[in-house]
Order: sequence, then structure tokens, then C-alpha cells
Amino acid sequence: MTEEIIISTIKKNGLYFAVGVSNSTNKIVKISLPKSDEEEVISAILKQYPDFIISDEYNDLAWKISDIYEGKEVNIDLEMFDLRTDKSNRELPLKSHFMKIVLLETCKIPHGKVETYKNIAKKIDSQAYRAVGTALAKNPFPLIIPCHRVVKSDYSIGKYGGGSEMKKKLLKNEGVKIKGNNVVKK
Repeated sequence: MTEEIIISTIKKNGLYFAVGVSNSTNKIVKISLPKSDEEEVISAILKQYPDFIISDEYNDLAWKISDIYEGKEVNIDLEMFDLRTDKSNRELPLKSHFMKIVLLETCKIPHGKVETYKNIAKKIDSQAYRAVGTALAKNPFPLIIPCHRVVKSDYSIGKYGGGSEMKKKLLKNEGVKIKGNNVVKK
């Protein structure tokens, strides 16, 4: 039996934002990066959680996510997230304990600042900086857990689920200086 998810969507400045919340735990299980089509943001959540209902119950949370996209500093309590891990359970948002510690360390990056994959690895006592990148690529809570603030060791932007242009836009919206594909070090 699959877990039922409540999906709330909003439209702001021509983009749709969606959040998926477990109906049984009332915890956030998935956030979709913004898209110009509502069906696409819902579809991003349905890949992992096919049993769902659409509701405006969590629209306030979707509005906060849209504010983050615009560069506003928004605090959302991590207690609201389903941070359980289990490789064998397809429905849980996190697939490993390593992923969880990477995401929690990423939450510590201040608004308007960046960190490198390598430094995140060092901070969690690991040398697996590529694995840090892999964990962030699977971040089920983009924007709120700010994987867009993590860049390569040479301060080039690196990859992002929404594309490098979206990553640059997010960083610029937070006041980070970008030249070409690189963050300008202060």
C-alpha cells in the first residue's frame, strides 16, 4: 500500500510551485522545483508518490518556497520534513544516512553564501565529495535545503536539478556575485 500525499500548488510570477506532504505524518516528503506548467510540478512529485490528492491545505508553505526562489530569507522548521532513511523503502524521501547528514550540513549554509562540495565533505568527516554531489542531486527538498548554494571547488556553478541558469538565478537573487559560470569569491 502506498502512502497518500497531499500536493499543494501555487502560481507566482508565471511559475508553479508544489509541495508534497504525507497525509499520515503531516511531514514534507517532496518539493518540486518551479516550472511554467502545473502538471510538470505535480508530476515531479508523482514519480515517487503516485497516491495523492490535490489540496490547498499547504499553499502557505508553497508561497514560502516561492519566496525562497525570489531570494528572500525564509526560515522553515526542519521538524516539518520527513528525514527518515531507508534504502529499501522507495517511499521514504531519504535513501541513506549519508544523504541525511549531507542535507543537514547543507542547511547550515547561510543565505547569500556558498560552500563547495569538498568542504561539505570535510565538515561531515568524509573525503567523498563526489558522493556529496550525488546526495545533493537527489535532494527531495530543493530551495528549502539550499543545494543551490553548493558549488565546485573552483567556484564554478556545477550542475543543478533545475539547470545551471536556475542555479545562477537563485544565487544572484540571494546577492551572490556571478561572473560567467563562476561565483565571484569575496
